[in-house]
Amino acid sequence: MANPSAKQWYPTAAYLYVLHLDGLALAWEYLRRHPDYRRDWLRGRRQRDASYRWGLRLLEDPALDARDVHPVWFSDHDSVVQLYPDADPPPDAPAFAFWRVPGRKHLIYDGKRLVLMLQWPGHCMRLALAPGLEDGMAYLYAVRACATPCARYRLFAARLDALAAAMAAVPVAV
Repeated sequence: MANPSAKQWYPTAAYLYVLHLDGLALAWEYLRRHPDYRRDWLRGRRQRDASYRWGLRLLEDPALDARDVHPVWFSDHDSVVQLYPDADPPPDAPAFAFWRVPGRKHLIYDGKRLVLMLQWPGHCMRLALAPGLEDGMAYLYAVRACATPCARYRLFAARLDALAAAMAAVPVAV
């Protein structure tokens, strides 16, 4: 027989997924509960700039949580890694290999570019794919300039190290 006192834990268990979310996904969890955002969502399909008010490129359904929706924020967060085709690659340049990228993948088109959202145990990463980047092409990473570049570069390097470690551990998809 089940312990009747365990019922009090059911609502808590429903939110355990937030322990695995990154900062942008947590921001969505807060935003989707905001009553003004919910109102804008209901009206927003007719108002183009409603998404900009909330810092989003597109409005997302607030009924969906961060497991189902991956909003694209108007200004890229420091954790977004930008990938561009390498116009002058060295002979041994690594090639972009979509199917070698680890984890669960979500492709999002925001009207401007493709964003590849990756999730694997303990990590979440967003790759902004430049137009023209194709599977098998040499590529390079880009990071936005800022007032405190060293901190941003360290975060950038840590993200790339995690991605490289995951790619080394994952067999090639067939």
